[in-house]
Amino acid sequence: MAKKTLLKMVQLIGERIGSDEIDTLDETIEATEIVSILELAYDEILDRRDWEFLRDRTLRMKAREVADTKLFNLPIPTAVTRIQCLKYRDINGKFPELEYVEPCLFIERLDGRNADDANVTEIANDDGVLLKIITDKAPTFYTSFDEDNISFESFDETRGTGNQAGDTVILANIKPVMDFADPTAKFPIPERMGTLLLNEAMATAGVQLRQVVDSRAERIARRQGIKLRELEPRTQRDQQVKQHGRRTSSGR
Repeated sequence: MAKKTLLKMVQLIGERIGSDEIDTLDETIEATEIVSILELAYDEILDRRDWEFLRDRTLRMKAREVADTKLFNLPIPTAVTRIQCLKYRDINGKFPELEYVEPCLFIERLDGRNADDANVTEIANDDGVLLKIITDKAPTFYTSFDEDNISFESFDETRGTGNQAGDTVILANIKPVMDFADPTAKFPIPERMGTLLLNEAMATAGVQLRQVVDSRAERIARRQGIKLRELEPRTQRDQQVKQHGRRTSSGR
């Protein structure tokens, strides 16, 4: 079964609740309300559990803004909800995994350095705390003070100004972005989950827009949700997921 476009999903929901014919996403107020219902249902389903298809994605850190003076920081990509592991290119061109440490231990380790050493520079973080950053080697450990940025213990100034996004590799869980303004966009989720999304949105639309409970759509959504928990992995199910850094409790 092929994935449905956003417009097709809106049309199916509109037909189910007895709307007028829908040809565009903003054709009627009701059409825009259905789009909003789909968007909320999409977010809720993705946040419901740690879905297999969202895991083990490889990407790089975001580049730092030119004006950012915190040379030891790199922003975490917006789509990332949990970092499983973080690697950084070393002097040999290899990508060893870095050690994640809690912020308190990170500060403790850096505080033990001598600020008078030629390869140590003091840089203030967002809170004005001076951190002693080594400037002549690739990092071996990192932390995050705000769950939006990674703070590295060192950078190699011969490779550029501060830590370089191009020298990183992340294995992470992500939340795929869906364009709810594009009628041709297809939901970046497995086909089985598309059925769950459609029926949950149908059930919600019936209640919100027609004050009618759609028992059939609710039953299908409930069955599909149970089935997805068992059948969602298409390859080998992960037994353990190594998790560092950003945590879902922060909402990211």
